[in-house]
Amino acid sequence: MKRWIFGGVAAAVLAGGAFFALAPYNIAASVPHLPGVGEALHQYLKNAVRARSAALEVPEHVDLSDPGLVRLGAGHYATGCQTCHGAPGIARSPVVEGMQPAPPELTSEAWSGKDFYWIARHGFKYTGMPAWPGEGRDDEPWALAAFLTQYDGFDAESYAEAAYGAADAWQAGAVRFGEPSGAVSVDQACVRCHGEDGLGRDGTAPKLAGQSEAWLTLVLDAYAEGHRQSGFMEPLAAGLSEATREAVARDYAGRTAAWEGRVLPLGDPLRGEALAQRGDEHQDLASCASCHEGAGADGLSPRRADTPRIAGQDGYWLVNWLHMYRDAAGEGHGSGDAAGPKTPRWALMVAAAKPLTDADILDLAAYYAGR
Repeated sequence: MKRWIFGGVAAAVLAGGAFFALAPYNIAASVPHLPGVGEALHQYLKNAVRARSAALEVPEHVDLSDPGLVRLGAGHYATGCQTCHGAPGIARSPVVEGMQPAPPELTSEAWSGKDFYWIARHGFKYTGMPAWPGEGRDDEPWALAAFLTQYDGFDAESYAEAAYGAADAWQAGAVRFGEPSGAVSVDQACVRCHGEDGLGRDGTAPKLAGQSEAWLTLVLDAYAEGHRQSGFMEPLAAGLSEATREAVARDYAGRTAAWEGRVLPLGDPLRGEALAQRGDEHQDLASCASCHEGAGADGLSPRRADTPRIAGQDGYWLVNWLHMYRDAAGEGHGSGDAAGPKTPRWALMVAAAKPLTDADILDLAAYYAGR
């Protein structure tokens, strides 16, 4: 009996080795799968996504129906996804239809919001679907999930308005590689998310108008050089020359505007004020105001040029950044021990944010967004 077992195992090993070495199954994209193979692989993919996304929880501060989050997701979709998947009212490129499997034309009914998040965050092996480009930025793919859950509600014009800021920004008859008609200028790329006035298109992106030129330059350099992680910013900043990054920083620094942050319906602003102004000695919490306030006509700008203004920034972004610093993600390839320069005072922010609880973060965001 043992000989039969050993013989069967040996035959299976030899057959498997022969299959591996001779490669009889044709992997060419020009040849369809054998009947049932493609369907089985696709069903396994769906099962794998749903088995993993079921354990996800949408963060408390994330509203997948928020128009700003939807616009941000649309903007990233136009840059990173549209080429392969097409877009509302815009066909897929004929080139990608030769892929095996071909990238599907998407629909809001295909997956849940948590499914879309998992897919955007992790991607798929052997399909050309990449994982999220910003290592450690678990917050960012929720924007793409927000857009995709409402995908079927867009047509070509409303999609262009969401993604580019203008209904006539898309004029090609078929998918182009992430660009509206003509070449995209740096200004157009920034305006898509940060707005003509630099105030973030009603929550789509952080406010930049009036930040110091030094801070904006340092952050753009960090994104361009891969020292600060973001699936939104790294792909855009990586292609900019040093002179262009300096020009963008100078432009936004020269804009003046009154910041009025959107306050999340979470957190206690009075407790947030106490934490921001005085810290908490018992919890080893530093005062935020000692670095981020004290200058400008209203006293709400930082005293140092290498420190950003946060008073009046939207609560959504304040929560994300505080989580990012507390968890030491998003800079230095997601690790405080990684080599390479960080943005100035990065280590100070990591140390200051480390003791914060989720409730502390919500309270601080409620206070600063309402200033």
